[in-house]
Amino acid sequence: MGGLNRYILKRAAISIGGLVIFACCVLLMERLLRIFEIVSNSASPATDASTMIINLLPYYLGMAVPMALLLGTIITVDRLSRSSELTAALGAGVSLFHMTKPFLWIAAFLAIITIFIEGYMQPVGRYEYRNVVNRVKQQSFTAALREGTFTPVGLRTFFAGTDLPGSAIGPIFIHEKTIMNGKETGFRITTASQGKLIIREEDGSPVLQLANGRGFQVQDNQQLGGELSFDSSAIAGAASITEFRIRGDDEREMTSLELFKNRTGMFFPRVDQNTNNATLHLRLAKAALLLLLPFIAVPFGLNYGRNPSSAGIFVGVVFLVSLQKMLEFGQSLGAAGKIPPWLGIWGIMAVLAAFAFILFRKSAYKMGQPPLSSFAQWISNMQDTFRARVARIRQRIAGVENA
Repeated sequence: MGGLNRYILKRAAISIGGLVIFACCVLLMERLLRIFEIVSNSASPATDASTMIINLLPYYLGMAVPMALLLGTIITVDRLSRSSELTAALGAGVSLFHMTKPFLWIAAFLAIITIFIEGYMQPVGRYEYRNVVNRVKQQSFTAALREGTFTPVGLRTFFAGTDLPGSAIGPIFIHEKTIMNGKETGFRITTASQGKLIIREEDGSPVLQLANGRGFQVQDNQQLGGELSFDSSAIAGAASITEFRIRGDDEREMTSLELFKNRTGMFFPRVDQNTNNATLHLRLAKAALLLLLPFIAVPFGLNYGRNPSSAGIFVGVVFLVSLQKMLEFGQSLGAAGKIPPWLGIWGIMAVLAAFAFILFRKSAYKMGQPPLSSFAQWISNMQDTFRARVARIRQRIAGVENA
């Protein structure tokens, strides 16, 4: 590796690495509000919140990596252009392709990482996140006992009124389904004037202590004789926890190896075959996309002047967002069976590869303005042509009126 490549590699790695971290933080901000809402009343909020964030990181990394690679490459090339380092290197006989190699090495490394993230960490993390959410919602009474809100927790539905003096809450209403032999046979209603939530020291599980309450039971659409009145009672938080479903009901929770084995729909019959294959092709295409982005980002970052330009960043963001939406649309068509699952993904990738080849070849082997400068000039010419035609039309209308 030459000194120039090491220099470019160092600058690109710093830019891309910083953008990956920044993008993950920004993307997590919106989800953090929801996480804090879920675990705010959990018995161990710090542990549950940390587990949920860790399981979400692979998902947001999958979104952040291509954006960071594209923008980091554009920013690095633009800085080299504005400092005249790019011009000096080209003048010394160094080709643009040679200076693109450091970006390709980073892209290849990120592509390998993406295959692992998209293929294993992301589906497993998605399932574990849902599992933690399910467990936290069921084990925490305080998450259910929100003022003026009916909240289902397992077989029970809770309602709590306003806060009472001290740590008590009330009045409290609890509706609980009764299950026998796997079938719902009725329900039980419990009311209390007040309640108090405590945490057991031995295992940290929540217990709801009720005072001055009544209980009613209805079975087979008939109320059972009598009612239960009590001065005090207690309900354990873990009593209604149900196990979360097994992983594999959703194709997004399946690893790439599992999707590959299930190409014919034999191993996971709950997942549609077309949906299975379209998801697998999309994951592979996301890794292949990273290898094409440097050939698009480098021309977008070219700027032979000394004035900074944000056009490359703006066009790059719009381009990548539009491309990802197109890939998702192609996946949806393949999953619906309207086209072969591979065609909706790799057809778009083939067009993208042709575009990247033409764009990079024109920038590297043909003299002229950078692509975005030429594009801006073309837009300006179109505007001038449009204004001139409007002016001629106005002159003709004025001549007809004068006649």
